Formats: sequence, C-alpha cells, structure tokens
Amino acid sequence: MYYLGIDSGGTKAAFLLGDETGRIYARHTEPGCTVLADGKEGVYRMVRAGVDAVSEKAGISPDDIACLGLGISGYGEGENAKRDPEEACAAVLSPDRIICQCDTYVGWAGSLLCTPGINVIAGTGSVVYGVNGDGMEARTGGWGCWGAGCDEGSCTWHGQQLVQTWTKQADGRLPRTELYTMFRENFGVTNDEFFIHDLNVNVITGNGLPELQRLLAEIWKTGDPAAAEIYERGAEELFRGICVTAEKLGLNGTAYPVSYSGGLFKAGECALAPLRQRIESVGAKLVDPKFSPEVGALLMAIRHKNPDIDLHKFCIQE
Repeated sequence: MYYLGIDSGGTKAAFLLGDETGRIYARHTEPGCTVLADGKEGVYRMVRAGVDAVSEKAGISPDDIACLGLGISGYGEGENAKRDPEEACAAVLSPDRIICQCDTYVGWAGSLLCTPGINVIAGTGSVVYGVNGDGMEARTGGWGCWGAGCDEGSCTWHGQQLVQTWTKQADGRLPRTELYTMFRENFGVTNDEFFIHDLNVNVITGNGLPELQRLLAEIWKTGDPAAAEIYERGAEELFRGICVTAEKLGLNGTAYPVSYSGGLFKAGECALAPLRQRIESVGAKLVDPKFSPEVGALLMAIRHKNPDIDLHKFCIQE
C-alpha cells in the first residue's frame, strides 16, 4: 500500500510517498502553508498540488494512496483550525484516508519514532514539543509572533539578532568584529547610512530574516565572538523551553531524550554544541533525529492504518 506524509510549515511543504516497509516512491516540495494564514482553501491547493505531483512521479493514481498524514503549522490553534485542514485533505482523498496533526507532532514522530521524549523544532519559528510514557503531550513556544521577537531560538530570531548586532557595530554601540565586515560584503554595503532603506524594506521582510541564519553560521565559522554569543543566547532560549516542557511532562530528573528538527540545526555545531552542553548539564541527552518531519508524517499515516506496526523496524529505502 502507498502512504503519503506531508510536513508543512511557514516556508515549505515536503511530500513523501512511501509504503509500510520504508520504500520511498516519490518526493515533492511545495511552498509552505499554515492553517491560520492560508485557511482551508490554501491547505486544499497545497495538498492537491502535492498529491498530484507525487502520484505522477510514482506512476500511480491518488486513489491508490491508503492514507495521507498531514502535519501542518497552526493545526488546532484556533477556531476551525482542526476542521479546516481535515476537510481540505478529505476533499483531495476521502475522510477515511486522512489524518492531520500539528507540525510539532510529526517532528517528534520522525525524530523519536513516536517514543517518549522531547523534540525541539527551530526553523522559521520555534517550538518545543514532547510526549511522556503515559501519552501526555506538552509544548512550549510556537507563538509565531516573529515581528515581536517571539519564537526565540528560531532561524527568524537568529536573523533578528544578527541584524541588531550589525547595526550596533555599524554605529559604534558595539565594537566591530568580523560580523560587521561579512554582513557588509554579503549585501554589498558601501555606506552604512545609505543601507538603512534597503535594510528595512528588503532585508527584514518576507523570508529575509530566517535566511540570514545561513550568513550567521558562516560568520561563526571564522571564530567571531559576536556570532558565537548569538548562538549561545539562542541555545539558552530553546533550553528554557525544553526544561519547562519536561516539567509539564514529569520528565525532570530523568535521562530523557531530546531530539531536534528544523533549518537551524542544518548549520551544525554552531547551534547544536551550546544546546547539547545545556541539555547534558541536567542529565538529559541530546540524540540525533531518526528521521525528518516528513518521514514522521509518513509514519503517522502508516500507524493510522496499522496501529500495531513496529516502527523500530522501519528503514528508509530510496
């Protein structure tokens, strides 16, 4: 049987068509979609396009898909925020062949194979989500108020901190480091004051801030202390969410696992090292994710139709 997993956040939606053995038949990417921003129609368009694309790539009909699992940002976080994505997915396949959850759930499902523990998501936004041995769920963060500086520790937040640090170095409030020079070179700045307009209109709008985390990582690699300090503060923000989530779940004082997903961690040790140090200081352990969130969505779809399946035998086969 064919199953489809979809992980949709604020930037992109990843589609993965596979079966219960882990064999992958097709992958596809669409622009991201969220429940609160795009509504039922937006979710429908995204799911419809993705289902058609993976079906064509695999040479199957959408009718051959046994179950679709959608993990989407904003699910269950407002009026009709559960009903709308479920109805949108049901309009593409049928009500008996869909299951929907929040993107935090599929991040956890992929990272920890649906076993007790905590998963940290730090992409466009950030959120900490966990499940204990009794099946109790808890989360911290994920407010999405990026313009207000919320979703601390996310790629957006790191981009904000980079801009703030550069402006302070540019006008003398902080001593200049390699960060100042590399930021100027990245944007071709020849006059800091002339750059004010471009900074406000072009750099910090749309996906500009999350993308700046890539530049911050490159600056960190030079040994720049200002970049390192930003990553330390970001790790502290995420760690605070981990501790609160663990407290809600009754995990504090145990060697609970913490895994991770999202674009921030693709930068590697600049983000992982300070987080690992904090997690290990309280006796917990940072573990590499087993699978990506879209695989988590695929596992959710498979479990929905096969509740007794042993996921520890699941192995991706491209």
